[in-house]
Amino acid sequence: MPVAPRHVVRTRIGSEAAVGSRRRGGRPPRLRAAVIAGAVLAGVSAGAIPARGAEPRAYSTPVDVAISEDGRWLVVANAAGTAALVDRDAGARVDEIQVGRRPVAIARRRGGGFLVATLEDGCLVALDVVDGRLVETSRLRLDGEPRDVVVSPDGRLAFVSLSASHTVATVEIDPLRVTGFIEVGGRPAGLAVSGDGRLIGAACAAPMQLVLAETATGRIRSRHRFQGFNPGQISFGPHDRQLYVAFTYDGGSHPSRGNIRRGWVTGSRLGRLDIDTGTLEGLSLDVAGRAVGDVFGLAVAADGGLLVTAGGTHELLALAADGLPWTQISGSEVMDRSLASDPGRFVRLDLGGRPLGLCLASDGRTAFVADGLGDALHEIGLAGPAVLRTIPVGPDAPPSAAARLARAGEAIFHDARRSFDQWYSCHTCHYEGGGNTVTFDTLNDGSTGTYKTVLPLWGLPRTGPWTWHGWQGDLTAALEKSLVDSMQGPRPSRDDLAALAAFLASLEPPPSPFVAADGGLTAAADRGRTLFASPRAACSSCHAGSDFTTSTVHDVGSSGPDDRWREFSPPTLRGLHRKTMYLHDGRAKSLADLLAGPHGPAAVSGLEPFSSGEIEDLVAYLLSL
Repeated sequence: MPVAPRHVVRTRIGSEAAVGSRRRGGRPPRLRAAVIAGAVLAGVSAGAIPARGAEPRAYSTPVDVAISEDGRWLVVANAAGTAALVDRDAGARVDEIQVGRRPVAIARRRGGGFLVATLEDGCLVALDVVDGRLVETSRLRLDGEPRDVVVSPDGRLAFVSLSASHTVATVEIDPLRVTGFIEVGGRPAGLAVSGDGRLIGAACAAPMQLVLAETATGRIRSRHRFQGFNPGQISFGPHDRQLYVAFTYDGGSHPSRGNIRRGWVTGSRLGRLDIDTGTLEGLSLDVAGRAVGDVFGLAVAADGGLLVTAGGTHELLALAADGLPWTQISGSEVMDRSLASDPGRFVRLDLGGRPLGLCLASDGRTAFVADGLGDALHEIGLAGPAVLRTIPVGPDAPPSAAARLARAGEAIFHDARRSFDQWYSCHTCHYEGGGNTVTFDTLNDGSTGTYKTVLPLWGLPRTGPWTWHGWQGDLTAALEKSLVDSMQGPRPSRDDLAALAAFLASLEPPPSPFVAADGGLTAAADRGRTLFASPRAACSSCHAGSDFTTSTVHDVGSSGPDDRWREFSPPTLRGLHRKTMYLHDGRAKSLADLLAGPHGPAAVSGLEPFSSGEIEDLVAYLLSL
């Protein structure tokens, strides 16, 4: 069994001690978390506002936003590693502070403070606003890849989804202290807590499902599976009668223009769970001929109206509370025509950039949207809706030419308008530069009907030849083929391809949470490393070097009758802990099953099968990469 992601125990100010023992299995130790108090840092002078404690950076990349109880302050979580303080009255960023590697979510806490979840260093960071400046007051180590954070209505508890450990952590806020874990399973992402504080909802990616649990006991109340991937934010409706989720629908067909236009490849959807009956309904957000790409942010107004951000098509969607044509969650592929043409019930507001997380002001008349590619915060008047103003939150210094080139490629990567009728982007499949939880037939290898898992793009220039079968030796040609064939989009220019290649060259694998408390290998992983490189396993003959791949293709006996080639290019093993299915067709659902069966030594090399202990050690090592 794999080791669980490490969790460090709470400590007093100025110390960081590890307490408790590690344990195997998918369940994290119950109270391994650490709180470290943040020092009150000196203020900064007027003029340019550098992020205190941060390295110079080209862009901020806002991903989420929260508003203070009194409505005066907005705090923006930036993927570049900072939190920015915006004075709402002035419409300007007035402070910025370093909070950790890759913030992904922010929530308001009681007393005017905020909580920021950081993905890559696994922390929950508590911030206060003091004299117009952000101050870090403490932080809680929560390895397991935090994805979202929400706060209970009474302000006492926070809930943090931990994707890699398949749990939701229950955290006492004052002081920060883990009180338990809810084992929701399936890589939880978006979270919501009911208005009465009794239920926590989680959107899980593998398999795709909504999970309801009791906050007081952690008991799972119900699970509701449906067909989709890339779950976004979720929210309870008025009076806690419904739970809403934004997600991408998996149509399951190959990307011909006819299939794309019918919504048979992917689609953008809202799901609605009736809390009392358990009925799950869906609403397509894709208009025929002009689809919606990469939905993520979600908010429900007091009157039940819905706001959804669509980063791939650069817009905010606003839907009325009543009269929406809900169907079965896997029902209609395109939006009902009467809704699509009714501006009283459905409005598409083009924001540009990449709209992501959003929040509502307490007056119910205003929303704020974090724009990842625009390096800005949009203030939206909900009567209309309309953009009231756009507040820049990015660095003041101009980016370098190299940074501008990579940013242009990042925009292409996240742009669903590069696909036919704008249904999906590169990011839709290569989520955050990695893969996702379903298989696709991309037509990339010249065959039809050969559904494959999505290869990660981390370290791409170093891992050629490309595609599962390694037939593509020219990276620029591979990128062009994906844009033209897999996405059925317009042919890119040379400048487009150069920009996209520059962005992909910047992608590196995420750090693994499956390591020892000091960042090194556990004893089991160390044994697995020795076994991995030994003739007994012969793994390193194909998965070699720092990227765990080779430039040659290999026949490992895993091809199917419809595959065009029998040989495969060994994929990199970096970031393997993010995968949920294995081999090119996803036939193995766990690393243990993979090593015991279709990719074990007997199947690949004709050697003796691994023992259960050897499999356990190898899995521990592979998850640490």
